[in-house]
Amino acid sequence: QKILDAMEKGITVEQVYEVTRRLRQADIQVAFFLQFGYPGETRQDIGLTIQTVRDLLPDDIGISVSYPLPGTKFYERVKDQLGARQNWYDSEDLAMLYRGPFSTAFYRQLHRYVHLDFRVRRALAGLRQAAGWRARARLLATATRNALRLPLARLRLEVLARAPHQGIGPLPVELSPAEAARPSPQD
Repeated sequence: QKILDAMEKGITVEQVYEVTRRLRQADIQVAFFLQFGYPGETRQDIGLTIQTVRDLLPDDIGISVSYPLPGTKFYERVKDQLGARQNWYDSEDLAMLYRGPFSTAFYRQLHRYVHLDFRVRRALAGLRQAAGWRARARLLATATRNALRLPLARLRLEVLARAPHQGIGPLPVELSPAEAARPSPQD
């Protein structure tokens, strides 16, 4: 919730849970787009995001790092760190454009880890609903293959989390939910 508020998203984690439930009731697929690397993000925040994905198990996920967009408080806070590459379309895949809480290598490994964990859980959940032994065998193979890769992915993530890195601290913004719901003025 701390990161959603800092990003001025105007939503709560509870709303994400409720909307996911309602979409499923309406037989609408759910996809999450996750952003990591916002200023002030901690390992605890990352863990809470991963737990939300585990709890709600959407139909699909996408993952990116936070890119500062001109006209936002975030951009103003980090613009002196940007250099030649200042926009997400100038960036390499999951490359940090500013000194984020963790390194680019960390976020690339986090991407791998979260996707592996997600694939294991989706495959296991699908086993309950799969029709036919071939579908179940394919899901079981997917879950097994990815589950075997998870421990090494987590170890690499832990090593990268401890690597020396000089990030920037949290944005100096404390917003109420009502303030967070109000968009920043755009020029």
